[in-house]
Amino acid sequence: MFSAILRKNVLIFGDYGSGKTTSCERIASLMSCLPLEFIQASTIHSHPEQTEEKIKATLDLGILEKKGIEVVRWKITPFSPVTIIDEINRLPAGKQNIILNEVDRGIWSYRGSTLFLRKKPLFATINYGDEGTAKLIPPLLDRFDIAVETGKMSVVMKRKLRKGIKDEFLRDPKLAEEIIENIIEINSKEAEKYVRDVTEKFSLKLSNKLGFDVLTPDEQEKIEKEILSLNTSQDVELFLDYFSQEVYCQMTTKKDFTRCDGCHYSSFACSDIGVFSGRAELSSLVFAKAIAWIEESECEFNHLKAVLPYCLWHRCNLNSSRALEVRDIEKMECDEIFALKDVICDVERRWEEHREFQLIAYRALVDGNMELLEEICEKVSHPLFKSLLEVALNET
Repeated sequence: MFSAILRKNVLIFGDYGSGKTTSCERIASLMSCLPLEFIQASTIHSHPEQTEEKIKATLDLGILEKKGIEVVRWKITPFSPVTIIDEINRLPAGKQNIILNEVDRGIWSYRGSTLFLRKKPLFATINYGDEGTAKLIPPLLDRFDIAVETGKMSVVMKRKLRKGIKDEFLRDPKLAEEIIENIIEINSKEAEKYVRDVTEKFSLKLSNKLGFDVLTPDEQEKIEKEILSLNTSQDVELFLDYFSQEVYCQMTTKKDFTRCDGCHYSSFACSDIGVFSGRAELSSLVFAKAIAWIEESECEFNHLKAVLPYCLWHRCNLNSSRALEVRDIEKMECDEIFALKDVICDVERRWEEHREFQLIAYRALVDGNMELLEEICEKVSHPLFKSLLEVALNET
């Protein structure tokens, strides 16, 4: 739900029939205050032959034939407040670029026509690998702010599912048909405003059916602003600085795990994590603030630690040898998440030992005390302090 409020992108892993798409569609319907049938109609179903014409838009062939003019007819997907892509790993690597710009910026382009729409959340499901799937390209993976698993269902949950899902309160096929017809008729950015007006009305119907007030789009925007405006503690910033510098390879800009054996820095996270992108840092910070908002507190280190593995594991290129180390341990999550949590704990222990030196080094940087910075670098062999010294040298 926070992903919908914050307009972030979520990747949901799981086995076939584990409720990934079902959950996405119903959460999207509830949070966007639109009929479930409309959300389902706008869902993108991935397959190797998927094309822009099936996802984004087509040309009006009647006008093209009569007048020789290319008029773009947009599909309904660009105007849905939530984008859902079912089984995204069934898109071949060459076709994943089709959605890259739309996912990241809300810019929909086709045949020279462009829609600049509001950035919206993306829910994408992904089945564990089989013969019909492809790996997601790294640039696309990095666009997903967080990745979660459906995990194992308890016997109680299994029994509830066998009784069926009660989602009648989300359904309104007549209104869904009306929305689709009007979007096709409007065929411009104004359709986005039209859908927004519909959500305001449907939210009242939902509230009446449920017996309590659902969050309207305006209320969700207010919560989003409150979350993003939360202050972060000093330790959150200190740890992110420390962790991000430790992930960098100190020997080259192009990381290769085969070079880690015997390396002076092999005990650091650089030998376990391939990359900690700027997007991953921002995602971790935003979701940490979301947890802090629930607790009505400042964003603290424990909030960051809780979300960091899920904002990182799918896009950090974890060293496979680290995942193999935990393969034979019983756990309720995949090897990669479990191993990454271990890596983060290792970094945390080092950071706690070096935290006071870090504070002294920052003060020395501000004061221009090169002598003290050099002394700390000699005493504490860590990439963070090397980086601070380099900053100081560049400034002088």
